[in-house]
Amino acid sequence: MTTQLDSRYTAAQLGQLSGVGERTVRYYVREGLIDPPNGRGRGAHFDNRHLGQLQRVRILQEAGLDHAAIRQYGEEIEAALARRGVARRDWEAQWARSSQDVARLYRRLKAQRFAPPVSTVTRVEVADGIALLVDGSHRLPAPAKLAEAVADLRAAFNVRAATGQAERE
Repeated sequence: MTTQLDSRYTAAQLGQLSGVGERTVRYYVREGLIDPPNGRGRGAHFDNRHLGQLQRVRILQEAGLDHAAIRQYGEEIEAALARRGVARRDWEAQWARSSQDVARLYRRLKAQRFAPPVSTVTRVEVADGIALLVDGSHRLPAPAKLAEAVADLRAAFNVRAATGQAERE
């Protein structure tokens, strides 16, 4: 008789056990959210470790995390446990067996507030106390066009160049 930890699943079976489709399982593997199957070709199979990973992904998604955050938390969990000397195979087996731990983590993450996304900006000084901020997703115009825009802004505010900045007129 095989134990639950010795179970072997196809992608379709794993998806059925976790409530997602086979395509979702394969997508999660490509995204790095769960490990690739053990073996290759026709012998490739998933096990309860993968089932635990899938459960973790589903719970973290329900908590509002996107795929990048889920990967990050997985790496942070692994690093924290490695610092404590816990091998990956040990904590993954424990995760697969322990739905109580998964539920506790879910509640903790649900209650936790996450930092807002960070973006880069380019700051163009127009005058003292006035700056033009350009989001990193936008390309700055050519220098001549940018100088023209800054001159227009100065005229609109009826101000001169910032202190310490040479005016080119």
